[in-house]
Amino acid sequence: MNVAPNPGGANRDISLQALRGIAACCVLVYHAAHFTAIRGGAPWLEELFISRLGFFGVLVFFVLSGFLMESAIRRYDAKTFALHRFARLYPTYWLICACFFLAKSVRAGAWVEIPWKALTLLPLGEMSRPLGVEWTLLYEVFFYMVCTLLCVWRRAHLPVMVVWLVVVAIAVFFYRQFGTTMQPTFAEIPFSAMNVAFICGGLAGHLNRRLTRLDPAALWLGGLALIMLAKPVATGPDMFLTAPGIACVILALVRGHRADARPPGLFMRALFLLGECSYGLYLAHFLTVQVVLQYVPADLWSHPGAVFVGVTGAALTVGLLAGIVDVMLYRSLKGWIDRSARQHVLAGDAANALQATRVDVPSAEARKPE
Repeated sequence: MNVAPNPGGANRDISLQALRGIAACCVLVYHAAHFTAIRGGAPWLEELFISRLGFFGVLVFFVLSGFLMESAIRRYDAKTFALHRFARLYPTYWLICACFFLAKSVRAGAWVEIPWKALTLLPLGEMSRPLGVEWTLLYEVFFYMVCTLLCVWRRAHLPVMVVWLVVVAIAVFFYRQFGTTMQPTFAEIPFSAMNVAFICGGLAGHLNRRLTRLDPAALWLGGLALIMLAKPVATGPDMFLTAPGIACVILALVRGHRADARPPGLFMRALFLLGECSYGLYLAHFLTVQVVLQYVPADLWSHPGAVFVGVTGAALTVGLLAGIVDVMLYRSLKGWIDRSARQHVLAGDAANALQATRVDVPSAEARKPE
């Protein structure tokens, strides 16, 4: 296993995790507002928290993945990288799905049918997904597959990202956004505009490593300008504005914290906690919103704003609990993977050393005098 030091430092990690926490909250708040507005007949609530909020949160997740994986590709071999990504996505997802299927079976009084294909998180086209939010994980899984291949040939990262961006642009602008769907197939997903976010994150990671001078203020200004130029209801072409804008914001955060050695404050630490728990929060919040809304008393629907606040609080609480379990599970599995990889490397080094010090002893026939 090849492990290189993390160049960003602790402040960079806190900053990026805080951004991940904000993204998770954006998605949660949008879903809570959307379904509360539908059930309570309060369109103003959905208009207040427009769909762009949830879309922005998802794109932040995607750009962050691209940015962080650019570093991970250079730090790990393909096998270790793939095992890390498997441990990151699947165990917590399967655990939450198991809880869901168990609760649903108890309520129905019989075992419900399990959609095994959906649990693979592979891009297999339209199908029912248990948690209702898996469409983003299809893109994550596909991107991790690409990154695993890049671990074998690290120098190809930049040209692959550039060529991939050109291919997606051709599909979006000349072939009616071919592949840009929430549940694509294997044949469609390489051309989806959603990949622009991963690609921009990867390119931002490359720039962060290569360029020594990047002005955080200029990055903030340019990033926010690009984000604001995109339409409120995002389409494929808008990805080419929003994703680079988010990438600029991430670069601004990273470079800003390089110059700021002060310890993070309480607010930043709270956002960091949300970022740490963001995956569990993302997986659990959607069903929590749906379940809580089913049990809201009829007399409370005259105050949809209060219902929205209560639903948001419940989803946040359940999501944080799921996130804590996810963090513990992932750290345990990742530690086991890393220990196994180190033992394998040490065993290989010991075998090589033994082979190098081996002395060939001539046979009895060879020792006979002529």
